Amino acid sequence: MCLPHVGVPPTVDCGAGVRIPIHVDGVEVFESVGPRECDTPDFKGNCNVGSRIARVEGKAADGSPLEDVVWAYLCRSAGKELFERGIASVQMIGHNKTTGATCFFESPDGIGDLRQAEYLHFDDQGLLAGKLPGPDSEDFDDAFIPPPPGVQCVQCHQNNAFLHDPWIDGAKLPSDPSEPVLPGWVDPEAPYWVVGGTHWDMRTPHIEGNACLDCHRAPTRTARLLEAGKVHVNEFMPPRRPGSLKEEYAALLACHDNGPENTPGCDWLIPPGGGCPGGVVAASDQGGEGGRIPTGRLPGGSN
Repeated sequence: MCLPHVGVPPTVDCGAGVRIPIHVDGVEVFESVGPRECDTPDFKGNCNVGSRIARVEGKAADGSPLEDVVWAYLCRSAGKELFERGIASVQMIGHNKTTGATCFFESPDGIGDLRQAEYLHFDDQGLLAGKLPGPDSEDFDDAFIPPPPGVQCVQCHQNNAFLHDPWIDGAKLPSDPSEPVLPGWVDPEAPYWVVGGTHWDMRTPHIEGNACLDCHRAPTRTARLLEAGKVHVNEFMPPRRPGSLKEEYAALLACHDNGPENTPGCDWLIPPGGGCPGGVVAASDQGGEGGRIPTGRLPGGSN
């Protein structure tokens, strides 16, 4: 179901990805160090060496380019010791920046199935390598799984398809070392919807005039995830002036935690896309399964 919206998924080739570097006191290290002992831990606070990320241009079924579509895949290392027990993970996202259509693909380790490790290994540089089954393989649907019950990819990827932090943005495009491999479009009005996520909760808190929202919607669930790993948003946001919007950031978190119904001047906002115009929704509108608001998005089939 993703094909009409984002084209054909690429074949994940971890060896073709760009290394996500780990630094300690500004010096790159090539062996994993303990949690939060590196300069830019991942969202869990870990400092494992070996992860790679790649960006791939979109393609239609006939092989023609889809200029508005980009894919990114992440081969996430949990370290060599855990890899010996089959622990590593792969994620892939396809996104159409014009329509906002997004498809998420996740390896099955999230449900305790470690089959993705059968395709992976550490190369002589100490980095994850190996190819997963491509979309033409009968094993593709085993290499990637639908979200387990109760799990929504937008619980983390809340305000846009691509989740940025200093760890993942340490990997730069070989063709342009100033640009992260992970695509970084920022626009508070950019369309965003998940193919197959008709009833997913796409809400973000919105406070009119809040300076954090000049560039993007408020990913407060994502922020809480980072803070839980002791990755503090005020230490790297906003770019070039970290910490300068502490009060605005705190106001958005307070709205997220307490709810707009208990926060004067704050509303829930949903993005446009998938047949939905987006915009502010009533704080009391808690319709939809499991308390999620109905967004009116088109049904589809993210894996």
